[in-house]
Amino acid sequence: MTIVGVHITKVNAERNMKSVAQKVGINNNISVKEVSEHDFSLGSSKQQGLRFSFTFNCQYTPDVGTIDLEGDVLFLAAEEETKKILADWKEHKRVHGDHVENILNSALMRSNIQAIKISQDLGLPSPVPLPRVEKKQMQKAQPKATAK
Repeated sequence: MTIVGVHITKVNAERNMKSVAQKVGINNNISVKEVSEHDFSLGSSKQQGLRFSFTFNCQYTPDVGTIDLEGDVLFLAAEEETKKILADWKEHKRVHGDHVENILNSALMRSNIQAIKISQDLGLPSPVPLPRVEKKQMQKAQPKATAK
């Protein structure tokens, strides 16, 4: 199984300038909305793969703003494996646990990076906590006791 690419296909974001919220909550959600066949042309040969369409939503509460993204994860695997995944999707509308982790993590990585950029442009807090350097108070060294 190989993730060939992740593409963002739709972006919708807005900030409510009238909101006076002091505390902002951020709820992120990602889900697979469709699985379909996708043909890959690799040189002169063609190989069958899958396209996982996903949606990513970042909701700032209370009514501060939203960031909505849609995209595709392109997936390449053995033909029998892709047929099994597609059949499972058509029957149960779910992706098997062995694959869903890699697919959603790939989509999350791309979506979170895009959402961070958009949040900066709109003046919203980052949708994921970013590392920060904090100044620690220096502790004064205690004088060492000497034995006499």
